[in-house]
Amino acid sequence: MSTRKASVDETAEVSSPKRQKISETEHVDAKGFPKLTPAHKEPGEVFIVGAGDCGQLGLGPDVTSAQKLKKLAYFEDKNIVAIAAGGLHNLVLGLDGKVYSWGCNDQSALGRGGEETEPGPVEGLDAVKIVQIACGDSISVALSEDGHVYAWGTFRNKNGIFGFRPTIDIQSRPYQIPELSKVTSIAAGADHIVAFTHDRRIFTWGCGESGQLGRRILGRMEKERSLLPKQITFKPHRSLLVNPKTPTKKNDAGLTYQSQFVGVGCGGHQTWLIHETGTVFAIGLNNHGQLGVGDNEEVDVPTPFGVLMEAGDKEKDVDPNGFVSVAGSEHHAIALDREGRIFTFGRNDDGQLGTGSSESVNTPHRLPEPKNVIEVSANGAFTLAVTRDDDFEGNNLWLWGYGEMGQLANGGEDENTPHEVELKGRHVYKAQCGGQHTLLLLRPKDL
Repeated sequence: MSTRKASVDETAEVSSPKRQKISETEHVDAKGFPKLTPAHKEPGEVFIVGAGDCGQLGLGPDVTSAQKLKKLAYFEDKNIVAIAAGGLHNLVLGLDGKVYSWGCNDQSALGRGGEETEPGPVEGLDAVKIVQIACGDSISVALSEDGHVYAWGTFRNKNGIFGFRPTIDIQSRPYQIPELSKVTSIAAGADHIVAFTHDRRIFTWGCGESGQLGRRILGRMEKERSLLPKQITFKPHRSLLVNPKTPTKKNDAGLTYQSQFVGVGCGGHQTWLIHETGTVFAIGLNNHGQLGVGDNEEVDVPTPFGVLMEAGDKEKDVDPNGFVSVAGSEHHAIALDREGRIFTFGRNDDGQLGTGSSESVNTPHRLPEPKNVIEVSANGAFTLAVTRDDDFEGNNLWLWGYGEMGQLANGGEDENTPHEVELKGRHVYKAQCGGQHTLLLLRPKDL
């Protein structure tokens, strides 16, 4: 239980202030900002595997475990194009912009009432077309086509419920974040959110006790400094960048730097800022080296990755080619570079780094397999990669790490190297690691 008294009825709906209500004209026009669309537009079939003791499988109250992939028939006519897996709950997105949720709803992460163990539509978004979704442990977030951010649930810290806003402990339905506009992408850690805007600014909010917000949090102003979006103003010096090839600019201090960040990624309590040169800067929890910066010290100032290494040859460095995405759990992470190579780092007790050993590492180590990777995800103590499969021949999903709950789709075994999942000719569009479950979007079988 939180030591802070709830300022609202935790079961009540709390909508955004009236001045934040989106009008029909405002939703359609969004002057000066192009309408956003989902990154993936081909509808697929939703499958899931792993633990379901909190309803996260979406198969009803009687199904608490699945060792083999199970299809969620509820979505057969919903044209699902995006998925997001949290610790104990999930979101999916239809091509029409509708969002659906299921799983643990103890802190309103589903954004709706009704049966938790079966999928249902998130409430309060009828007038909004959503194009991107993300979720953490007890928090959910969605991005609309006109660049507005909606969130619901709550953020937690080491003491329990931390809060949703300075004056709201738990938000039961989607709430438009009034400080943000013209946002083009979102990401969520276990208890924090990152938003990336049209003009390439980065905003963070939520729990910042491990430095993942990129700013120092004073105890007496903790909620005000944490629970409202604030911009990360960090500008890297040219000397910190890998293979700088684009023109530099000068800031007020006369220091040169590459001009733009182009993306963000989140781990459980980490944030990674991806620069246009492919250089990654990390902040947040680092007790197992999960930031990849070369040591195990907590970081609240963006710090670049350490030396890249070969997983099978610790004496051999890997030439950097620039990274395009990073994903992580609380204690380990995976990074994808421009050549489709993957690098893992952090804790490795359960083989989640895929190196064939249980030794943790604090710099990114390249795995020899799989190659031609296009998407990565990590959560709990396991990891996945989706590979390119232009011929749609299937078997383009690799999973490894802790598998006892069935989340590796291999019958409940651990894997300390990447394991190619037998999909019987099915093709994976998208894949996400939950806490102890795996959520998939597969190409329809009849295509």
